Order: sequence, then C-alpha cells, then structure tokens
Amino acid sequence: MDWPRASARAGGLEDFVASGLRYSVLATPERVVDSIAASAEPGSIGGFWIADSGARPFVGGISKNQSFTLRRARGLLTTPRVAVLRGRVEPNGTTAAVVASFELHPVVRFTRIVWVSVFCAMSLLVLPAATSQPELLWVPVIIGVVVLLMMIPFELLARADRAQLRSDLEDALRRAGSISVG
Repeated sequence: MDWPRASARAGGLEDFVASGLRYSVLATPERVVDSIAASAEPGSIGGFWIADSGARPFVGGISKNQSFTLRRARGLLTTPRVAVLRGRVEPNGTTAAVVASFELHPVVRFTRIVWVSVFCAMSLLVLPAATSQPELLWVPVIIGVVVLLMMIPFELLARADRAQLRSDLEDALRRAGSISVG
C-alpha cells in the first residue's frame, strides 16, 4: 500500500507512517559512503551505551558492502535513542541510490518481547482461576494497560529520532552532492 507522503519539513504524516527512505545522490557511491562515514562515530560494543555522545550526528558505521547502521548519539543528560537507521548505498547509473529504513533498537525490541511475555504469562495464570472468581479478570486488564503504557513513550521517542535521523542523513548526503527524494 502506498501511503501519502507529506513534506519532510512539515513533520506530518510522513514522520508517523514512513519507515523507509530512498534518495538519489548526484555523486559516486564511494563519495556518498565517505560522506556518511564522516558523519558517524563508532559506537560501543553493545550499541546502546549511555555516554556515547560525540561531535558527529551519528553513532554507527558502514560495512564493506556499503551498508550502514546509524543512530543518534546519547549523552548522559539526553533521552534514550531508540530508532536505528539501516540502509545501503547502491550505484544507479551516474548517481548513487541510498535506500534506508528505520527500526527500533534491538534492546527496545527485546524489552517489548519481555513485557508482552509477562502479560501473556500472567493472563495464562489468572484466567483459569477467573472462572470461579470473576474479580480476577481485572489482573490481565491492569497488566495490559501497564504494558501499553510502557510502550507508548518508546514510540514517541522513536518518532522524534526518525525525524532527526532523516534530517541528519539528508545533511550528510548533501555534502556528497545534490539529492532528490524517491
């Protein structure tokens, strides 16, 4: 399904819906890779360290096959960075195509799995007993609300991360050459 695309500057529907990016850069793929690499600092081994802030907009790197994994740096006093930008640079005639998509950080995905597993386990334990004690039905409802409330902040943080990651990627690509979206 093709979603309507709002202006990247407006920060509207595209920020919420779009998870993929595609750019055409009037430069060689090597120059584009160099520009992205110059904008990134290597991250920590775990990739989610609390104090991996730096002067460059990205933490991450580029592999030999011209694919990249980038996220925003996190300082001691900033909110968690939960979105990761994964992509690749491909030759496209006289230009370079940059194709990227957003993902949640693996630690965030793992945390979600744990919370949903706790909800399922508690529901499986409580629901059989609820046949004789209907008041126990509130336990899965309350745990479900808590799990949902734990996930909402990460979605809001990821939305802000995606907007900033996209803006920083566009700046890095403009240093390599003129860009067009699509």
